[in-house]
Amino acid sequence: MSASVLAFQTQLASIMDVLVRNTVCEVTRLYEDSLVNFQSIIAQHEDEKASLKMKLQKSEKALALQSLRESRKNVAESQENLVHSDALIKQEDPESEVKIDMFCAVCGKAAESEPPFCDACRKTVSFQSQSPEGSPAVEGSHQDGPAGKSADFSEESELNMFDTEAFPGLFDSKADSCFSAKDVSGGSALTPISPMVPAIISSYPEVPVLPSVSQRGPSRTARRSAKRPRPPPEIEDMASEARELVRAVLARRPDGEHVMKEYRINGTLTDTTRRHLINILVAHMTETQGRIPPKNVRELYALGIVTLFPSLKDPFSKKGYEHFYDGQNGTGYLAWRLKTVQRKTFHRTGGEQKPIVSRGPNFERRTQLGEQLQGEVCKEAISYMAQCTDQEQVFLKMRETFQFRQQLVHDPQKTGSVLATFPRFLDTKGLVNQDFTLLFGLETACKLLENWDSSFKAKVIREARCLTQSADLSNLLKCAEYEPISEQDVPEVLGWDSDMASVLLLVHLLPPPPGGRKSAKISAREAVDRVVQFYKSRTEWHPGGLEGPRQPYLVAVGSRRDQIESFYLALDRHLLPCQANCSLGAFDELFKAHFVFGLSYDEALSSVYTFLQTTVYNIDVGSVKESPRVKELRARMLNNC
Repeated sequence: MSASVLAFQTQLASIMDVLVRNTVCEVTRLYEDSLVNFQSIIAQHEDEKASLKMKLQKSEKALALQSLRESRKNVAESQENLVHSDALIKQEDPESEVKIDMFCAVCGKAAESEPPFCDACRKTVSFQSQSPEGSPAVEGSHQDGPAGKSADFSEESELNMFDTEAFPGLFDSKADSCFSAKDVSGGSALTPISPMVPAIISSYPEVPVLPSVSQRGPSRTARRSAKRPRPPPEIEDMASEARELVRAVLARRPDGEHVMKEYRINGTLTDTTRRHLINILVAHMTETQGRIPPKNVRELYALGIVTLFPSLKDPFSKKGYEHFYDGQNGTGYLAWRLKTVQRKTFHRTGGEQKPIVSRGPNFERRTQLGEQLQGEVCKEAISYMAQCTDQEQVFLKMRETFQFRQQLVHDPQKTGSVLATFPRFLDTKGLVNQDFTLLFGLETACKLLENWDSSFKAKVIREARCLTQSADLSNLLKCAEYEPISEQDVPEVLGWDSDMASVLLLVHLLPPPPGGRKSAKISAREAVDRVVQFYKSRTEWHPGGLEGPRQPYLVAVGSRRDQIESFYLALDRHLLPCQANCSLGAFDELFKAHFVFGLSYDEALSSVYTFLQTTVYNIDVGSVKESPRVKELRARMLNNC
């Protein structure tokens, strides 16, 4: 009886185990499906919001331009009315003005020339432009007068008695016209009624002083011939101006058409074509602006590049073109090419550069946590963890001593003693993930595992196909594209599994920087060994020397590279077990270890880790120093080119 009961319990337990597993799998599948749908809806809403924002900006610009045109039009009309006020008076009563201009101002008889005096009055009246004392005056006398002088008011005189500005009282209104004309056709004479002319004639012996030409401004004829100033041309949008500038430069250069053609076909530019583009623009810039172009000119060219080629714009940068030219730091493809040209033509003296604060993994961060242990209580908890076998208590105490551990990590004198003070890192899985989650939160900690397959993996493989192919790169591409149907399938090329191969492709897309005086250049193949190393057993691994940097790397143990049994983090001559058994999860812990232990990136892998930090994890976006190559790769991937 007891045997049958035991068998029944065993069968029931196995059935419950199967049911629980199926339930967990189904719940996980439903959660993943709903998560993917929710993310797609969010992405769609973000796109709609961006498009609406763009439309709003365009409409605001259009309204601003329209209001500017209307205001300029009103100003131009007012200026035109002021300049042509005499013409408007003519249009209101042209005959009256003709009568005034065509009849003598002294006797009222018809006059055939200007100034409006008949021949008889012209001989008896004379005006001078300057008085003997040098002041502008008018002198007049009869020819037979006692003085024996005659005023010369010839046609060459620059005075115009009937200028509305010099004599405003003459044309104040129609009722106060200078002459009264009853019937011109009947031959009636015109009688002068304006007080100005009788005053001139009656006071002939003592001629009144009249304003000179220089005092009263240009005459009516000069004002008529003067051109009305036209409004300045419309101020075009800066982006369109920069785009047309770059387009015009490429149109005049031999390789410019090749650049435009490649972008029309592929929607992006390869590294080689991008270098040709930079060389063309820098050559034109130095030809037109000199060896050291101004900062605004460099930014104009950079803006023109991302406007003409939108897929090259970096969505995470403030202006979008900092990888071509960053005016604040003096970096970018244009700046580097200009420095190369300047170095070949002139040896500049070294100067001090402003320090750039970059928030990398070794940057000390402030966290708001719950209760943290301090002083003797903290030391007791650390001693208790060393002997504790309950993992829940270990995780709890590690959480409560997180603040103290961060102080050790960022203390230059004590940072090497972290593993000695907290030895549970060496035998407890998941502590690295817990500390990273305490630093940045659960949402940031899960971004690589959630988004790599859906958002980055295929794009990394596509970009890697455009590189110059080598044997190592071809093998990684084949491994990344290979998807086994069953566990018995053997890949065509023995190598890493698909996830690890796609991650290692980033090392080829963002290769190590060129070596300098202090460090030699390493190849992408050598840089891969600084990410992960393969061993068939754990005992084959031997720590390196005590000298050298403390950058961590992965140790993969298994029968084949695509069938890894366990992963470890190699750090300070120790192996820390990884919580994940898959390659992508292990690489996720490798990246997090830099922040948990305050370790700077390996110089050869700095671009790769910086790309993951800003583009995948979205940590310190805009605060970390990025190379133009990182920004360019991000622009290609996130712009869906």
